[in-house]
Amino acid sequence: MDRFLAMQTFVRAASSRSFTRTAAQLGISRSLVTRHIAALEQNLGVTLFNRSTRSIRLTEDGASYLQSCERILLDLESSERALAQGRGKPSGTLSIAAPKSFGTMYLGDAIIDFATVQPDLRVSLTLGDFTFRAQDFVDSGHDVAIRTVDIRDSSIIARRVGTFPFVLCASPRYIAEMGQPRDLEALAAHRCLVHSNSNEYDRRWNFTGPSGAATVKINGDFLSNSSLALRKAALAHLGIGLVPHYCIVEDLASGALVQVLPAYRPLPQPILVAYPHGVAPPAKVRVFVAFLAKWFAQRPEWAQPKARIRDNRRKR
Repeated sequence: MDRFLAMQTFVRAASSRSFTRTAAQLGISRSLVTRHIAALEQNLGVTLFNRSTRSIRLTEDGASYLQSCERILLDLESSERALAQGRGKPSGTLSIAAPKSFGTMYLGDAIIDFATVQPDLRVSLTLGDFTFRAQDFVDSGHDVAIRTVDIRDSSIIARRVGTFPFVLCASPRYIAEMGQPRDLEALAAHRCLVHSNSNEYDRRWNFTGPSGAATVKINGDFLSNSSLALRKAALAHLGIGLVPHYCIVEDLASGALVQVLPAYRPLPQPILVAYPHGVAPPAKVRVFVAFLAKWFAQRPEWAQPKARIRDNRRKR
């Protein structure tokens, strides 16, 4: 079995969800596609696809193997391209799409630093309230997109370049009026500020606490897809919010907002650079990914914040 050819066939089948379409795209027979997949499954000792008469779907083992295959094939393509063409100098325009709040509050600094060290590269940064469909940035003509939610789309490569912490917070006035929750379960009786991003977990908050991982279902009448709007709602005493630390650094320092349940640490969100799967990324994308990974790693302020905690005597 040609392992790399079989892996390429598997990746294409995962994207097309059809052995027939995969055969047409690769210019081979459907029987050869099924033999490649069967050989991989036999060699790995796992089932990669759940098959039906109409479609195929990845199993959990298949989804895990897909990530490994994409990484291996991308590295191979990158090496072959580098040998054939030389690494080359980044040139042209790098078009970047990013969420408005993250881009405004923090990412802009990184992009400016990147533009400074790449004077021959034209950099275009577009900030907006984009949808959360992974392919949208490609359809709009951008080279890369910055995303802060996990991407599950085999047609997109997502490179993690960092993470950023969240803070569970509220205004002192809200705590004084409604009481300090004693534990996560008490949040169910509080007004919570909900980030709406078309995710089934919008109303579940995940933490690491004294006893390990913990999840709580929350309720709230204020929802927004903007972290900046959720910050303003917290400052207006509307409830308890789970807000990115970069949005509220000054608010915590001034005491306008206080940390709630500091024994429970919210799970950090990933910072991902996404670009289309298929061919090896151009030099401008490669250097951008490497730059961001180094840029975020060198900023200790992205560690879990140690905010000032006020003693609120009135408990809930």
